[in-house]
Amino acid sequence: MRVGRVVSADMAIGTRAASRVIRVDLGPLGIVQSVGQLALVPESQLVGRNVVVCVNLGPRRIGRYVSDALVLGVPHPESPDGESQALPLYVDDRAEPGSQIF
Repeated sequence: MRVGRVVSADMAIGTRAASRVIRVDLGPLGIVQSVGQLALVPESQLVGRNVVVCVNLGPRRIGRYVSDALVLGVPHPESPDGESQALPLYVDDRAEPGSQIF
């Protein structure tokens, strides 16, 4: 698991559940894409923030997108039935992108 800084958080098109395509800067490890059910979190609350990212799961196809990483979160209290909308786990802004989580 690593610290990642959210670069963009656009809404995904054509996914089963409302999702975002999140580009995450991992510093020296580069930029990865994560597709996840973070649609209830406004883009303005994601971009520029540090989040916890799992990067060793391998790519996964979600609709027309490929997700290379998983932004970790907890259940969103307003998640609709049948969806797993999440609130991301944020990391202090002083942490450097790419830093290990331990």
